[in-house]
Amino acid sequence: MRCYFSQAITLLKQNEMKQYLEYYDFIEERLTHDYRVAVFNPIKEEASITPREIYRRDLGALNRADFVVAEVSVVSWGVGEELVYAILRGKPILALHNTASEFKLSEMISGAGLRLREYDGGRPAVWKEQLTGHIAEFVTELKQYLYLQRRLCARMP
Repeated sequence: MRCYFSQAITLLKQNEMKQYLEYYDFIEERLTHDYRVAVFNPIKEEASITPREIYRRDLGALNRADFVVAEVSVVSWGVGEELVYAILRGKPILALHNTASEFKLSEMISGAGLRLREYDGGRPAVWKEQLTGHIAEFVTELKQYLYLQRRLCARMP
């Protein structure tokens, strides 16, 4: 399975950067190590290319992805655009929201019908367990969905 991992980076304050990178790394690690998912993580890709090349690269990766995991706790035009693109293509989406974020969750996210799950980033003893549970639940259901989708497509002329 292939995942596009959408997350904000540009509006993070310096003191928040380290913590959010820890969340991002943990989420990616759960997907790759626990479920053997190939994760495309735009913030870990080559950044010394033009904005147009980044746009094309990222949309290409979104097209190839089986699903999207989006960390939606920080305001981001890029994450919003990636989510709209994924919704229009029918990609299953897991949106993760940190309830300790200083940003209010956008109604465009909460009202979009995404699989939205919350975690408490303010409680270090809890957030890893919560994220692990949310990812496990989503991936289990996703595997069933993709299996049924393949079977239905195989039956079609």
